[in-house]
Amino acid sequence: QFKQHNNLKTNNIFLSLGVTIFYMMKIQSSFFAITIGVLASTEAFAPSSNIKFSTQLRAEIGETGVSFENVAREWRCKYSPGPSGGPGDSESLKACQALLDEYLPKLKALPKAQITRQVCGGCLDFKVSITQPLEEHGSWVEANYEPLESEFMEKLKAIDGTSLHETQEITFEAL
Repeated sequence: QFKQHNNLKTNNIFLSLGVTIFYMMKIQSSFFAITIGVLASTEAFAPSSNIKFSTQLRAEIGETGVSFENVAREWRCKYSPGPSGGPGDSESLKACQALLDEYLPKLKALPKAQITRQVCGGCLDFKVSITQPLEEHGSWVEANYEPLESEFMEKLKAIDGTSLHETQEITFEAL
């Protein structure tokens, strides 16, 4: 089972952490842009190399070696099986998908957002992940994920046969 991450204290901690990382990354981005500018101006005098530079913001979790440049906001619930005992004829899964279809254009309109949906037929999970680079995600954090999250989660909770409605902030990296 997942721990509930919707309590106010936890959300405030994650919000504070997200805003702090966002502003630290803005400072790092400025320094990085200056560094890139210096490197670009001396490029004509340097031997050719395969070094690639990125202006994408990165963060690291302490000194763990876990670094990331993307953050995902996950919305999830458990859906109930259909009469067959599986997901293929689940009315609640069908309603969850219809809700996602309704919100998909709004989610895709978030800056640099990539939307993924995960469905498990065994444990009956329905999950939506909204992944953004750190800088763009920081703006959404500052808005407390509104108005989309509260609207979506309210409608998700209203779907008959769903339970354990939760949200979570996670790093999201392709390795």
